Amino acid sequence: MVGSFACGAAFSSFAGEVPKVSVSILPVHSLVESVMEGVGEAELLMDQGSSPHGYSLRPSQVRALNKADLIVWVGEGLETFLEKPLEARKENSKVLELMELKGITLLKNRHSGQWAEEAHDHDEHHDEEHEGHSDHDEHSAHDEKHEDHAQEEDGHEHEDEHVHHEDHEHDHGRFDPHIWLSIENAKVIVSRVGSELVEIDPDNAAVYQSNVEKTLADLDVLKQDLKGQVSGYEKTPYLVFHDAYQYFEKEFSLSAVGSVTIDAERKPGAKRISELRDVIRDRKAECIYQEPQFKPVVVEVLAENLDIKIGELDPLGAKLEAGSQAYKTLMSSLGDNLVSCLTKK
Repeated sequence: MVGSFACGAAFSSFAGEVPKVSVSILPVHSLVESVMEGVGEAELLMDQGSSPHGYSLRPSQVRALNKADLIVWVGEGLETFLEKPLEARKENSKVLELMELKGITLLKNRHSGQWAEEAHDHDEHHDEEHEGHSDHDEHSAHDEKHEDHAQEEDGHEHEDEHVHHEDHEHDHGRFDPHIWLSIENAKVIVSRVGSELVEIDPDNAAVYQSNVEKTLADLDVLKQDLKGQVSGYEKTPYLVFHDAYQYFEKEFSLSAVGSVTIDAERKPGAKRISELRDVIRDRKAECIYQEPQFKPVVVEVLAENLDIKIGELDPLGAKLEAGSQAYKTLMSSLGDNLVSCLTKK
């Protein structure tokens, strides 16, 4: 069992005002909350149960954003609803765009919605990338192996389609924004948020630093627990509702073979449904996973008269209570729900 993220940090008697922090989505908000434990709470901008695709801020959320000292979001590829409000923010606020952070591993978007031929291509490269490093020092290993983004733009091919970001600008449409579903990326986020909070609020530096250390240790345990949880299911094929999970897939060597939709906001047509039914038969997929943010009708149509189960995966934690424990619960639930549906009757 994973211990409580950053619990046990004593409440401090800070001299200055608590930093005002606004965070876009629940999984990232939870990581920020774990760093702020004992000092204050961050504002969650997006309502739970909503999708960042097409979301609109309420006036109260816009006001919170405008007052924030630190704003944390994933980037333009996900929270399009934040682009204009961020342009109008107060001048002295700090914006942390997570897809731009040094140390974040970015994966290229998959456009076809069918990855049967790619399902295991990453295994060999992933093993090579981490060879000789324990889970506790994988982060430092990634830092030492960052690729120059300019080299990527010049045509250098990354066989495993990993890009280790160095705070350079990039084409947001090229990369999958669901970066928080990698625990190694979550560790990078936690460390950087801690550094930013120490800079903004040095009176509470010791609390932030202690919370970062506790959270990083808990994330290492969570990763080991998840590895054990999915052990034995790495080669079991399945389909997801939309392509939100490849960071999770690659970190745990899983075998998703396609997604029901290419664009979560657009229903697949009859031709695509027919193609996906062929994929299910050919690849002997065990499960299709729907998502709570979207109506399940298309998944039910796809599964009709096929020997396949329907499960549910949620990349955002639509039904979770916000707080420092939400990220752990989200990731554990992904493992639980994945295995539950893949388990043969």
